[in-house]
Amino acid sequence: MNNSSSKSKTAFVLSGGASLGAVEVGALKAIAEHGIKADLVLGTSVGSLNGAMYAYNPTLEGIKQLEEIWLNIKAWDVFTPSPVTPVLEITTAGQYLISPKNLRKLINKKMPFTNIEDTKVPLYIIGTDVKSGEEIVFNKGLAIEALMTSAGIPGVFPPQHMANRTLVDGGIVNNAAISTAYRLGAERIVIFPIGTPSPDREPKHFTEMIIHSLIYLLNRQLTADILYFKDQVEMILVPPPDNVDVWPNDFSQSKKLITEAYKTAKQWLDEEGFTSNIDEINLPCNVYTKPINFMEAVTPDPPPKALDRVKERVSETTKAINHTLTKKSKRIKKSLVEKKDDVKEKLLRKKSEEEK
Repeated sequence: MNNSSSKSKTAFVLSGGASLGAVEVGALKAIAEHGIKADLVLGTSVGSLNGAMYAYNPTLEGIKQLEEIWLNIKAWDVFTPSPVTPVLEITTAGQYLISPKNLRKLINKKMPFTNIEDTKVPLYIIGTDVKSGEEIVFNKGLAIEALMTSAGIPGVFPPQHMANRTLVDGGIVNNAAISTAYRLGAERIVIFPIGTPSPDREPKHFTEMIIHSLIYLLNRQLTADILYFKDQVEMILVPPPDNVDVWPNDFSQSKKLITEAYKTAKQWLDEEGFTSNIDEINLPCNVYTKPINFMEAVTPDPPPKALDRVKERVSETTKAINHTLTKKSKRIKKSLVEKKDDVKEKLLRKKSEEEK
């Protein structure tokens, strides 16, 4: 149960991070098992999707349903593969590289409500007006349109146009909406960060480079907000797993991320309890208090040749395909065994009835 005796108005703040949003699901599961609930939910980018599902059904059962959704998401459900879209957009001075149709289809299929006001816990979805740089907070209206806005990585997905505004991913100005939660009257802010990518892996292509870089920018913003507000409001940061070794555009590792996040959060709750921990946390991308990383500039290593990059990409794709086929083969084999046992049981039952 909740170790805190305070009845403070509690806000859950869920941030963006593409496929690393699975981390939030594992953390939410541990928090729910501990008996901790939110009085309001704020979500940005993928955090808005997780936050919306939680706000609609803020129970352990609801989180398990969210987990099931994550376990079945494929990369092409989000980043629709099409060689035509980026070429067409670039050659016609367009604004994005990836069609949002699969993401919209996924949200429409899985979202159990229509309007933001339908949630059991007040929900606030964060967007950005790319023309003015203002934060936009959706608190009513069509959930699908607010979610598509909040998840609209600029340059990757198309912007949404509403009320003479050009709207994109809320993470551009407020990825972890601590400041907004504070302005909404929250007395305790629970932050669900997605962690940082492993420092041992280098982005291999355009999409990975954009998302990878954005995550570090967003973590720097998170650290700045925490340091600014830590003396004004109680803040609790649910610790994510250390150095997540999964690319932000790789949705095949959701089970791993959820499991690791759950174990990390549960261990923290069991050992330290649900109390303010900001002063004990090693804040990511901290350029305010850490020692300066001095370095001598030398002649850089030459970039890899185009042919080598293609070979490496083909190798990675082949491994991914083999992994997928192996998983499908195991599922098919399991299904056939179950059907065989079922048929065998029916035949034995029929034989038994005939003998009677």
